[in-house]
Amino acid sequence: MEPRDVVVIGGSAGSLGPLREMAAALPADLPGSVLVTIHVGEHARSRLPWLLSRAGPLPAAHARTGERLQSGRVYVAPPGCHLLMPGGVVELSNGPRVNHARPAADVMFASAARWFGDRVVAVVLSGLLDDGAVGAALVAQAGGLVVAQEPGEAAQPSMPRAALAAAPGAVAVPGGKLGEVVSAMLGESGLATWPRPERQEGEAAEVRMEESSDLQFLSPGETRLTRLACPECGGALAETVLPHISYYRCHVGHQFGPQSLAAAQAESAESRLWAAVATLEETAALARHLARHTDLGEDAVGQQTTTADWATTLAESLRTQIQQARDRPPPQEAERSEPGR
Repeated sequence: MEPRDVVVIGGSAGSLGPLREMAAALPADLPGSVLVTIHVGEHARSRLPWLLSRAGPLPAAHARTGERLQSGRVYVAPPGCHLLMPGGVVELSNGPRVNHARPAADVMFASAARWFGDRVVAVVLSGLLDDGAVGAALVAQAGGLVVAQEPGEAAQPSMPRAALAAAPGAVAVPGGKLGEVVSAMLGESGLATWPRPERQEGEAAEVRMEESSDLQFLSPGETRLTRLACPECGGALAETVLPHISYYRCHVGHQFGPQSLAAAQAESAESRLWAAVATLEETAALARHLARHTDLGEDAVGQQTTTADWATTLAESLRTQIQQARDRPPPQEAERSEPGR
């Protein structure tokens, strides 16, 4: 029986503080590799490896494709790339965004669950919405352990709370104790203190839609097609039902937890409403231009004037309704900035 030796950490807004505390508490001879995905803007310059190296004894750096995982090192997902680890070798992917983010914790957690199974400890820190919840469920399903920052003390409790709900065997730990608890789970001694949970059936290998002739295409493991459209690309979303959480994925590969999908749909709906306002305003302007600058005859000019008035009234009404709706508390949006801002 192999000891646990892979730690994957995911977080977002408000996660920098507990992450640095955790880095400070991990010992220099940690018997495992640490991989970190924190939401950051895709074109941002991230100083996270430098901050983590200064915080504790373990060297941290942005992960690079092709390097093999080593114990006692911290690998940080760089901006704009998902962090995977097939066969224990780092792979950076600029594939479809997951939960409206790249890098996403769910992608890293799912890769760890697939390749390392019950050797994984997944940690979910402060953050908005529910990135990491599906990945936590997959880690638990593969026999790994899940730890979440205590939601009551997290700056943004949504991510750890969602992980605890998706993986009922998960442990809630105060931020200041995370390093100590995770360290105790690793190595040979960790097996005695933290017995392995029962492993369930893992995910099947992915199959792409272009390889199929089935118009009702579902990837292995997906439960059913829905009538929902992907907020990223417009493709049909399939639902995958796990014991304690469902998630949604289009055939391109964009994926959403339930809270992230709700936020993305709300954002998409607003974009479409503003597009309707733009179309109506353009319709009104063109109709007035035709009425004033072309020889259309009296009836045609009257028609264009009527069209312009109709489009103007609708545009003004829709603009007012959108702005009034935005004055109400909006759904939380997936954050795309450095943690802790």
